Amino acid sequence: SSLEEVVESAPKPSARILGAGVRNLSLKSLDLVFDVEVSNPYGVSLPLVDLTYTLGSGGQQLLSGSIKPSGSVPANGTSLVQLPARLDLAAVVKTLPGVKPGAVVPYDAQINLIVDVPLLGEMTLPLERSGEIPVPAPPQITLLSFDVGNLGLDEIRAEARLRVKNTNRFRIDLARIRFNLALGGRNVASTRLSATSRLAPGQTAVVKIPLSLSPRALGAGVLDMLSGSDAGYAISGRLDVKTRYGELVLPFSQRGNTTVRRK
Repeated sequence: SSLEEVVESAPKPSARILGAGVRNLSLKSLDLVFDVEVSNPYGVSLPLVDLTYTLGSGGQQLLSGSIKPSGSVPANGTSLVQLPARLDLAAVVKTLPGVKPGAVVPYDAQINLIVDVPLLGEMTLPLERSGEIPVPAPPQITLLSFDVGNLGLDEIRAEARLRVKNTNRFRIDLARIRFNLALGGRNVASTRLSATSRLAPGQTAVVKIPLSLSPRALGAGVLDMLSGSDAGYAISGRLDVKTRYGELVLPFSQRGNTTVRRK
């Protein structure tokens, strides 16, 4: 009885979640990483045994699993345990009714950290955390116009004007754009440049892309188009954007018809 009273009144190990963040964000998946701090009040090291977790939203389970933490918590000290949980975003959309690409989804996480306590044996330290995860969607890209300047013998200068629409429910900041253009079935230009537009949810921006074309590399049919006629086009590339969840790469591609205009 006395031993039980001593054990009961003795300090116990504790744990807390210092932070949770999204990493490696893409259109297909993301890593949700939890930083768990464990405190050891004892004069001997505290072995870490196991860590289990479940992640859910709106009463639906999205993910569950466990990891084996390595090492132990030093005597009278603390240790940081990192829990990474990878989410398949297509599975999130399939599991949660009404959720579509572009949404922001709330989540609830339950984490159980198991430690080996002297005299008491294994002890479970329960933790909870709530937050949100993005389900990114590709942007809507439209080629508004393709304007051609002087047709020189060595170089043709042109400008493509793209309309970019943010289809996500979170802001994106354009950082870089990689752009490929084909006219009449022939690749005519490829470039990359920095961009600085900030797009709120649903907002659009027009990005001007200067191009330099080589007349020698273009066929006669494409040169006729550049003289001021309608042309079938194909554009592709990627937008490198920044979000509050981290950096994100958004690929795009589109086909259509446009009028080649002379400046």
